[in-house]
Amino acid sequence: MTKIKGENMESLDLTDADAYKLISIFKKTISKNKYVLTEGSKGKIKISGLLDGTERQFVLYYMYAIDNIHLNFSDASTRYTLVRINLDSSFHKNSDGKVYGHRVEIFSEEEYRAKNDTFTHYKAYPLPHNSFKDCDDFFTALQQMFDYTNVKNHSSISFIEDNILSI
Repeated sequence: MTKIKGENMESLDLTDADAYKLISIFKKTISKNKYVLTEGSKGKIKISGLLDGTERQFVLYYMYAIDNIHLNFSDASTRYTLVRINLDSSFHKNSDGKVYGHRVEIFSEEEYRAKNDTFTHYKAYPLPHNSFKDCDDFFTALQQMFDYTNVKNHSSISFIEDNILSI
Protein backbone atom coordinates (compact mmCIF):
# COMPACT_ATOMS: atom_id res chain seq x y z
CA MET A 1 0.00 0.00 0.00
CA THR A 2 1.11 3.53 -0.70
CA LYS A 3 1.45 6.22 1.94
CA ILE A 4 0.65 9.83 1.27
CA LYS A 5 1.98 12.79 3.20
CA GLY A 6 0.41 16.17 3.70
CA GLU A 7 1.86 19.23 5.33
CA ASN A 8 1.93 18.74 9.12
CA MET A 9 -0.26 15.63 8.79
CA GLU A 10 0.31 12.04 9.69
CA SER A 11 0.52 9.64 6.77
CA LEU A 12 -2.50 7.87 5.37
CA ASP A 13 -1.89 4.17 4.79
CA LEU A 14 -4.21 3.80 1.78
CA THR A 15 -4.75 5.64 -1.46
CA ASP A 16 -8.10 5.96 -3.22
CA ALA A 17 -6.94 3.28 -5.66
CA ASP A 18 -6.00 0.96 -2.77
CA ALA A 19 -9.37 1.54 -1.10
CA TYR A 20 -11.25 0.91 -4.36
CA LYS A 21 -9.34 -2.33 -4.84
CA LEU A 22 -10.20 -3.44 -1.30
CA ILE A 23 -13.86 -2.56 -1.81
CA SER A 24 -14.10 -4.33 -5.17
CA ILE A 25 -12.44 -7.70 -4.38
CA PHE A 26 -14.81 -10.61 -3.77
CA LYS A 27 -15.37 -11.33 -0.11
CA LYS A 28 -17.23 -13.71 2.15
CA THR A 29 -18.30 -13.73 5.77
CA ILE A 30 -16.04 -15.94 7.83
CA SER A 31 -18.12 -16.68 10.90
CA LYS A 32 -21.44 -18.44 11.19
CA ASN A 33 -23.67 -16.38 13.42
CA LYS A 34 -27.25 -15.50 14.14
CA TYR A 35 -27.62 -11.95 15.34
CA VAL A 36 -30.63 -10.73 17.30
CA LEU A 37 -31.58 -7.25 16.18
CA THR A 38 -33.25 -5.19 18.89
CA GLU A 39 -33.29 -1.52 19.84
CA GLY A 40 -29.69 -0.54 20.64
CA SER A 41 -28.09 -3.59 18.98
CA LYS A 42 -24.40 -3.24 18.12
CA GLY A 43 -21.98 -5.77 16.76
CA LYS A 44 -19.47 -6.75 14.14
CA ILE A 45 -19.28 -9.22 11.30
CA LYS A 46 -15.90 -10.58 10.26
CA ILE A 47 -15.31 -10.70 6.51
CA SER A 48 -12.45 -12.07 4.43
CA GLY A 49 -11.25 -11.56 0.87
CA LEU A 50 -8.25 -12.35 -1.31
CA LEU A 51 -6.07 -9.53 -2.57
CA ASP A 52 -3.28 -10.59 -4.92
CA GLY A 53 -3.35 -14.11 -3.44
CA THR A 54 -3.14 -12.88 0.16
CA GLU A 55 -6.06 -13.09 2.57
CA ARG A 56 -7.29 -9.68 3.73
CA GLN A 57 -9.60 -9.17 6.71
CA PHE A 58 -12.47 -6.71 6.98
CA VAL A 59 -15.04 -5.88 9.64
CA LEU A 60 -18.60 -4.70 9.17
CA TYR A 61 -19.71 -2.89 12.31
CA TYR A 62 -23.43 -2.37 12.71
CA MET A 63 -25.64 -0.42 15.06
CA TYR A 64 -29.42 -0.39 15.14
CA ALA A 65 -31.60 2.04 17.03
CA ILE A 66 -34.78 3.83 16.08
CA ASP A 67 -33.83 6.62 13.65
CA ASN A 68 -30.16 5.69 14.03
CA ILE A 69 -28.80 2.89 11.83
CA HIS A 70 -25.09 2.66 11.03
CA LEU A 71 -23.19 0.15 8.89
CA ASN A 72 -19.43 0.71 8.79
CA PHE A 73 -17.33 -1.46 6.45
CA SER A 74 -13.67 -1.21 7.54
CA ASP A 75 -10.32 -2.64 6.57
CA ALA A 76 -9.12 -4.63 9.60
CA SER A 77 -5.45 -3.95 8.86
CA THR A 78 -5.55 -0.16 8.69
CA ARG A 79 -8.84 0.24 10.61
CA TYR A 80 -9.95 2.78 8.03
CA THR A 81 -13.58 3.14 7.09
CA LEU A 82 -13.95 2.20 3.44
CA VAL A 83 -17.73 2.66 3.23
CA ARG A 84 -20.23 3.72 5.87
CA ILE A 85 -24.01 4.08 5.66
CA ASN A 86 -25.68 6.37 8.21
CA LEU A 87 -29.46 6.34 8.38
CA ASP A 88 -30.09 9.04 10.95
CA SER A 89 -31.08 12.68 11.21
CA SER A 90 -27.61 13.89 12.19
CA PHE A 91 -24.93 15.32 9.89
CA HIS A 92 -21.34 14.87 8.76
CA LYS A 93 -19.12 17.88 8.21
CA ASN A 94 -17.16 17.58 4.97
CA SER A 95 -14.40 20.05 4.19
CA ASP A 96 -16.82 21.79 1.79
CA GLY A 97 -19.90 21.82 4.06
CA LYS A 98 -22.29 19.66 6.05
CA VAL A 99 -24.29 16.73 4.73
CA TYR A 100 -27.49 16.26 6.74
CA GLY A 101 -29.61 13.16 7.19
CA HIS A 102 -29.23 9.82 5.43
CA ARG A 103 -25.81 9.57 3.83
CA VAL A 104 -23.03 7.31 2.65
CA GLU A 105 -19.42 8.02 3.54
CA ILE A 106 -16.69 6.76 1.23
CA PHE A 107 -12.92 6.66 1.75
CA SER A 108 -11.25 9.74 0.24
CA GLU A 109 -7.61 10.84 0.17
CA GLU A 110 -8.75 14.25 -1.06
CA GLU A 111 -11.05 14.74 1.94
CA TYR A 112 -8.26 13.65 4.30
CA ARG A 113 -6.01 16.34 2.90
CA ALA A 114 -8.75 18.98 2.74
CA LYS A 115 -9.96 18.47 6.32
CA ASN A 116 -6.38 18.29 7.61
CA ASP A 117 -7.60 17.02 10.99
CA THR A 118 -5.45 13.82 10.96
CA PHE A 119 -8.41 11.44 11.22
CA THR A 120 -11.24 12.17 8.74
CA HIS A 121 -10.48 9.88 5.79
CA TYR A 122 -13.90 9.70 4.13
CA LYS A 123 -16.35 12.04 2.46
CA ALA A 124 -20.11 12.03 3.02
CA TYR A 125 -22.70 12.09 0.23
CA PRO A 126 -26.47 12.42 0.71
CA LEU A 127 -28.53 9.40 -0.25
CA PRO A 128 -29.27 8.40 -2.90
CA HIS A 129 -25.70 8.29 -4.21
CA ASN A 130 -24.30 6.01 -6.93
CA SER A 131 -25.74 2.54 -6.28
CA PHE A 132 -26.94 3.45 -2.77
CA LYS A 133 -30.63 4.18 -2.51
CA ASP A 134 -32.21 6.07 0.36
CA CYS A 135 -34.14 3.84 2.74
CA ASP A 136 -35.20 3.52 6.36
CA ASP A 137 -34.64 -0.21 6.61
CA PHE A 138 -31.65 -1.97 8.22
CA PHE A 139 -31.96 -5.04 5.98
CA THR A 140 -32.15 -3.04 2.76
CA ALA A 141 -29.12 -0.98 3.78
CA LEU A 142 -27.23 -4.14 4.78
CA GLN A 143 -27.89 -5.74 1.39
CA GLN A 144 -26.77 -2.54 -0.37
CA MET A 145 -23.55 -2.61 1.68
CA PHE A 146 -22.94 -6.27 0.82
CA ASP A 147 -23.57 -5.56 -2.87
CA TYR A 148 -21.32 -2.49 -2.98
CA THR A 149 -18.44 -4.17 -1.12
CA ASN A 150 -18.73 -7.45 -3.05
CA VAL A 151 -19.54 -9.65 -0.07
CA LYS A 152 -20.97 -12.50 -2.11
CA ASN A 153 -21.16 -15.32 0.41
CA HIS A 154 -23.05 -13.93 3.37
CA SER A 155 -25.47 -16.81 3.87
CA SER A 156 -23.49 -17.89 6.97
CA ILE A 157 -24.98 -14.99 8.93
CA SER A 158 -28.56 -14.13 9.67
CA PHE A 159 -30.41 -11.54 11.67
CA ILE A 160 -33.41 -12.32 13.81
CA GLU A 161 -35.81 -9.44 14.35
CA ASP A 162 -36.95 -8.97 17.93
CA ASN A 163 -39.35 -6.12 18.57
CA ILE A 164 -37.74 -3.73 16.06
CA LEU A 165 -39.53 -0.73 14.72
CA SER A 166 -39.15 1.10 11.42
CA ILE A 167 -37.60 4.54 11.62
